[in-house]
Amino acid sequence: KLLTPRRDFAMKRRVNTLASSTAKKSRHWREEEEEDAGPSDGVGVPLPDSDDEKPPPPQAPASSPSGVGAPNPVVWLEIQVADKSRGRLHFELFQDLAPKASESFRQLCLGHRADSKTVSYAETAVDVVYAGRYLTAGDIDASLPFDGVESSCDLKHAKAGLLTMPFGSASFYDPRFQITLGPVKELDGKQLIFGQLLGTPGCSLHPLHWVEVMGTPNGTPREEIVIKACGECSAEECQVLLGAMVMAAQMDRTPESQVDRFGRTGHTHGELEDAVTHENLTHVLELTEDLLGHLEWACKKNMGSERDRRAGLFEAQLKSLTKALKKVEFKAGDIKGYENRLALDAKSQLGRAKDLEESLVRVY
Repeated sequence: KLLTPRRDFAMKRRVNTLASSTAKKSRHWREEEEEDAGPSDGVGVPLPDSDDEKPPPPQAPASSPSGVGAPNPVVWLEIQVADKSRGRLHFELFQDLAPKASESFRQLCLGHRADSKTVSYAETAVDVVYAGRYLTAGDIDASLPFDGVESSCDLKHAKAGLLTMPFGSASFYDPRFQITLGPVKELDGKQLIFGQLLGTPGCSLHPLHWVEVMGTPNGTPREEIVIKACGECSAEECQVLLGAMVMAAQMDRTPESQVDRFGRTGHTHGELEDAVTHENLTHVLELTEDLLGHLEWACKKNMGSERDRRAGLFEAQLKSLTKALKKVEFKAGDIKGYENRLALDAKSQLGRAKDLEESLVRVY
């Protein structure tokens, strides 16, 4: 059909409006592309063949005071027993659950500047050890400007290797802490759990075994135990110790039950018998020789009013030692003259342990 003059004029106006809108959008798109591409003169934009280093991709910090959006930090303590280094203890700090306690502990592992000097856990002593229960350390003689730690905790002292300290007050911070050497139910509801022990790759015999055998009935270690050095692990070390999946879940703040939290570290400390492997037989025999010599000496002393309690401790230590020695003897294989010194040493120590057991029966 033929268009009337009025219809023809309306059609032309719609076409012109559509063309103008398209042109404006085209100019708008070109302007956005130019802004994204940066300035046209190339100032501040490195050329493809430039020697300028490209900025590294953004990474989450190893730790943050708020504990939000970052994986939990991992710190380490270098343990020395009787002037001999026994290895490092690695701990994941629960910054997602106890940010105040975790951050203060991390600062003291790194070294905190206070009163014109650096204060840390380095060169401090482990001054209390109760075998199978806990050890106490961290007595720092300095004024620390840290806030008091959290005053509540839903986690239970259900396993060995937990970092714990008494609930804090708003105006006072105590740097002393405990590491559990087994389940300690009497601490539930009284202390704050703010970290846990991690497995140490390449460690032949866990340092906590050396610490635990130094325990006595009154808690005073029979040999000097010192935190010789301390620090924080790098992001790469954290990935090895925690695992990439755990770190990713922590950055997302995925909720985690106590069973899952405690279970993902694996079995990091337990009975000496369970720690015996073909690779650490020499170190285990060194430890059992030390403990056996101490028990032989201690049983000859007059125990006085403490004799019953001491007898119970000696019996428990001797039982653990005997189980470990039997496993060493089994893994060392059959004795073939002097070709297998490890098996011979284990058999010799087992004989001494049996004599000591008989002595305990006669004395107590």
